[in-house]
Amino acid sequence: MTKSLRHAIILLAAISLVVACEDNAIPSDRLGTDGIEQGRIKYDTIQNMREATADTIDVAEAVRIGLTLPSGSTTPKSYYVLGSVKGFNQPFDPNYGNVSPIITNKINNRQMICYRLKSFKNSNFTDANQLQIGDIVVVYGQIQNRYGAPQITQGGYLVTSDNPESGYKAGPRVALNETFDAGIGTFAVVNKQAASADVWRHLAATETAQGYMNASAKINDAIEVAESWLVSPTMDLSACKKGAILNFSHYYIGAVDQRDALLRVLISNDGGNNWQPLTLADDMWNNGKLKRFTLATIDLTSYASANCQIAFAYKSTAETALTWAVQNVRIAEPDEE
Repeated sequence: MTKSLRHAIILLAAISLVVACEDNAIPSDRLGTDGIEQGRIKYDTIQNMREATADTIDVAEAVRIGLTLPSGSTTPKSYYVLGSVKGFNQPFDPNYGNVSPIITNKINNRQMICYRLKSFKNSNFTDANQLQIGDIVVVYGQIQNRYGAPQITQGGYLVTSDNPESGYKAGPRVALNETFDAGIGTFAVVNKQAASADVWRHLAATETAQGYMNASAKINDAIEVAESWLVSPTMDLSACKKGAILNFSHYYIGAVDQRDALLRVLISNDGGNNWQPLTLADDMWNNGKLKRFTLATIDLTSYASANCQIAFAYKSTAETALTWAVQNVRIAEPDEE
């Protein structure tokens, strides 16, 4: 199969893809010739590139970020950058296992070098055929302003590739990945019975701890009757063909006797019209006297539909107001062995 034919087939798959988060879908008439659209990429552009998420940007955006930097400086964070290999600044080096490809977005010909790029999971390239001109890739690394020429600096590595000789193996499809580290993210708070102040609040990250969402109806040292839900966006879990697994970390503070009645995880598979409770085993809860995040895992496969939502439903009574903290909410296909 020729390279051009392979890319045509991939583009058709991208256009017809039922995306995991339908609110983020980009209409097919806005796609570039190889499925790359200018600006921020909001979904899996190529069906098998599961790691291309809402955090992925294209080359034009990466170049823009690089040009905002002082000459010679580097971004403090790393970026996922989607592009097509146009050529090579330096060829494959078998002594060091790296290569320096030039990637472009193919729309306005923005391009940048990925200096001494490594292969998947920061491993060495072992063959020149693993990265070729025309490959559509996602790379991960810091952006540097190399004296007026933005580039992915040394230390970056390949995340995805459509090259069948690259050794890329698609990871599980991810429908939702919200850490709550920087804020509420794509979730929303829905008050069923409002208190005098916010029940769900974001607690910011510190030097030693990640941020999270925290619920409590004990306000100004007084217990208030309230019900407030932390609700996910609508997700297409039917796209998770191998099953859908919910993972999140949480803890609660308070007595155990009313825990299950007041702190519930709910799911809707009809766009939020009807909700069903999900069961958390006792070992998925922490000791209510300790602020210790505990991992909860729930199989959502039997609930999967094109219009799924989950909610962390907090409730208090006149006598009891527990505290509930939640972070790292992820729904994805099971990891392959």
